[in-house]
Amino acid sequence: MREGTTVGGRYRLIRCLVNGRATEVWLGRDVQLNRAVVLKRMLVDTAGFSRLEAEARALAAFNHPNVVTLYDAVHDPDDDTYWLVMEHVPGGSLDGRPPMSPEQAAHVGAQIAGALAALHAKRIVHVDVKPGNIIDTGSGVFKLADFGAAYRVGGRETITPNGAIGYTVDYAGPEVVLGRPEPRSDVFSLGATVYALVAGRPPRPGTDEGGSGGHLTGWEAARGAVALTADVGPLEGLLREMLQRDSRDRPNAVEAGQRLAAIARGRAVRPSPARPVSPPRPSGVEGASDPAGNEAARAPVSLLRRPLPLIVAGAALVALAVALRFTLPALSGEAVGRRPSATPLAVPPTTSSPAVSPSPVTATSASSPIGDPRTADPCALTNPAALGRFGRTELDIDYGNFDRCDVIVFPPGGGVVDVKVWLDHDEPSEQAEPAGTVGGIQVIENPAESDRCRRTLILPGVTDTLVKVDADWEDQGQADLCAIADAAATTAAEALDRGPIKRRSPPLPARSLAQRDACSLLRGDALEVVPGIDATDPDVGFGNWECGWDSTTSDTWVDFRFDRDQPPNAADGTATRLNGYRAFVEPEGEGARTCLLQVVYRTYADQHGRPAVEKLHIVVGGSRPVDRLCGMATSLARSATARLRDA
Repeated sequence: MREGTTVGGRYRLIRCLVNGRATEVWLGRDVQLNRAVVLKRMLVDTAGFSRLEAEARALAAFNHPNVVTLYDAVHDPDDDTYWLVMEHVPGGSLDGRPPMSPEQAAHVGAQIAGALAALHAKRIVHVDVKPGNIIDTGSGVFKLADFGAAYRVGGRETITPNGAIGYTVDYAGPEVVLGRPEPRSDVFSLGATVYALVAGRPPRPGTDEGGSGGHLTGWEAARGAVALTADVGPLEGLLREMLQRDSRDRPNAVEAGQRLAAIARGRAVRPSPARPVSPPRPSGVEGASDPAGNEAARAPVSLLRRPLPLIVAGAALVALAVALRFTLPALSGEAVGRRPSATPLAVPPTTSSPAVSPSPVTATSASSPIGDPRTADPCALTNPAALGRFGRTELDIDYGNFDRCDVIVFPPGGGVVDVKVWLDHDEPSEQAEPAGTVGGIQVIENPAESDRCRRTLILPGVTDTLVKVDADWEDQGQADLCAIADAAATTAAEALDRGPIKRRSPPLPARSLAQRDACSLLRGDALEVVPGIDATDPDVGFGNWECGWDSTTSDTWVDFRFDRDQPPNAADGTATRLNGYRAFVEPEGEGARTCLLQVVYRTYADQHGRPAVEKLHIVVGGSRPVDRLCGMATSLARSATARLRDA
């Protein structure tokens, strides 16, 4: 497959993340809903896909904020391939992280326990809970991924043949090793995981303080061998209960989650009433719990392996993506992807609706080649003369967000090329191989598309910001886009290699939107108009000039950014006024199932003396009637302009 290919008529392939002999994993964009997705190519036949698709429809309704979501299963008839489409959750797993405090580990564990309780209510057992299968989104939210070993208790059929259980021996309950996983098996694994987050190693016997000493053998795991030798503070009593050899002596996921949440908030934890010693299980009988993990449903059940292709393979894919720590660029017309945050783990406040605090401005270190985003000049990375051999050139410093500068090229063969040099809050892909270097700057050659060629510059010592160079056709003509992109990237790399990026001169005005924080203009109370929106988990763009949010209960999303352009007019939608500001509402302004609302913040003269504006650019999208999307966008714009007016 190639970048730019559209799968199933709606998912555009952006970048290949894994290209193995047995599978392909891609970062993509859902062009209908304007959001980043991850796609995995499946090796199944037509009959297998029909069953997989039916399972996908059934599992699509399962939506939990702490579980990676599988969206769709797609048959692409163009090349007769099958794909799973899932939630894009960049960030790293907790595997290999430095030890946490007991309260921080309890905060993580409480969220995962909530996810497990929801899965158990659907009679799904994860089986392989461990630090490597927990994703840190970077904003205090943690998600359970990789359901490749999951079982459905009491199932009657399975998509793929039954097989050996997949588990990690250091975190597996004894009954899992013996082939009898049940809901409280996940509680055991969660207990071992929370211990490992504090101790830096799983609770296996024979390990020294450095974590060496080997792994449990299957025989030791089947005996339930654990050793809690590290100081885990207030967690000790609860972890001992969660790690009991017999599952009937463990709390269920709901109780474990409640007690972990109490520890995370620093409250005293009351031990559970003593559980009676459980008698040995009858040989050959598979114990099972009811959906809540209680003891009433003890009759023997049929336990079939059920890979749960939508959640299962989907989450497994996301785990691969997580290991790669990828993010989708945030640019006008591009889907917004989750960006890793450098914010340390923190125990959340005890209030049920925490206030949203402004996100820190990115790349502000004095030693960074970028420095303060509000004074960094992207145009210092361009040189129109260096592109003169490709045609007439024109510098445009007043288009798009404040993170970019454009050079317009008019090739002699016709057409118009827009060369954009822009700063992106993103991390380098660990799989990216530089095509070359300019001084200390690595240059990545992104595969060419039909209407774009991109180069990515990796700055030494900078982990949260990339410089990207795009050569795009504005009007199709005759020119070598990649040759233009190479020339522009060389110019930018040479400028960066000479030292820190130059400052804007003159600086942007004090009342410019460049001095504002997009995230803080839309706070939690304003975002409540969008059902299920997670106000505490924004996607933050470079300079805090762009912010996006997703609903946790539906596919509704919000993208809010600053923009510069020519003054809008009647062609840009229905004119209105919000708190004294001119605004334009355009249903489906950024594609089907979207509503675009633009608010003119200030008017000024551009570099050529022509009228230009700074504006708020708000898009709400999702599977709702467009008039409702426009109603949400209008409410959000009203809230943002009220804060601007009162500032």
